[in-house]
Amino acid sequence: MMARTGMHMTKKGFSFQGPADGVHALKSWITPEDDLFLVTHMGFLEIDPEHWHLDVDGLVGNPTRLHLSDLQAMPQREYMSFHECAGSPLAPTVAKRRIGNVVWKGVPLSLVLERAKISTDASYVWTSGLEWGEYAEIEEAYQKDLPIEKALAEEVLLALEINGRPLTPERGGPVRLVVPGWYGTNSVKWVGSITAANRRASGAYTTRFYNDPTASGTKPVWDVTPESVIVSPSPNDLLSADMPTKIWGWAWGDCQISSVEVSVDGGGSWRTASVGPREGRSWQRFELTWSPEPGPHVLLCRCKNELGEEQPVSDARNAVHSVQVQVDF
Repeated sequence: MMARTGMHMTKKGFSFQGPADGVHALKSWITPEDDLFLVTHMGFLEIDPEHWHLDVDGLVGNPTRLHLSDLQAMPQREYMSFHECAGSPLAPTVAKRRIGNVVWKGVPLSLVLERAKISTDASYVWTSGLEWGEYAEIEEAYQKDLPIEKALAEEVLLALEINGRPLTPERGGPVRLVVPGWYGTNSVKWVGSITAANRRASGAYTTRFYNDPTASGTKPVWDVTPESVIVSPSPNDLLSADMPTKIWGWAWGDCQISSVEVSVDGGGSWRTASVGPREGRSWQRFELTWSPEPGPHVLLCRCKNELGEEQPVSDARNAVHSVQVQVDF
């Protein structure tokens, strides 16, 4: 694709950055940016904010171009949400556990669509990023789509800030889409265009990548299924048999988590943990006090949402998380 004036790619190719201790570093309710993962398919894009603009077209009555100052002048809202990477589309059943909990601030996408007078014939909204490059031998723009009902949801934002600070280029700034409750692949970074359409987008990132098999075909990787991780203890912690140990972590999903269970014997038995509330689509803290016996232990956690959906044991991006610990006498 042709690059716009005032932008250039850096760190070309697939890139991942995350805390060295993985989920065990995620001890804060709000995840500091230093502990929040960074993933890109084709590299990072730097954009001069003075040259950024957003084009809204397709099935709209008022095709619209917005500059950054236009967006900044529109009503904004804050929304707390977990933010999770779906993992590699080339290995969709491998659990990566790239997760954090942040506060986004931006303009509801619905307001932009209303300004453009979106047609009642539109059933999907396509969002395209401005980055370019190659991923898995395919070279094309990064484009995703949302069903119209989701696109008009009040929590879906064209985000300008994360945790009270302007979005950096690495985070998709100056403007990125944010779809709370859905996997991060749907939250397009470096947004450059939005198209209202009556069909799904046909690009590789909606057709070839990020589709899970079902009995009748495939389904898009959209809403986040229930998942939980143990933050503490970690494998490096020194545990003692004469001291009660608090096992705690985070649970999350598009639908609110209703229960979390913890096993200290590799799944042989399960105990019910306490589960805290959530705000917006934040993650929820769970904890259980354990009086450990000496020896090796495999700790597991699993959660269930209000719809009754439960984490699978294995072979899924949201598979049960385990931590091996040693308890001394």
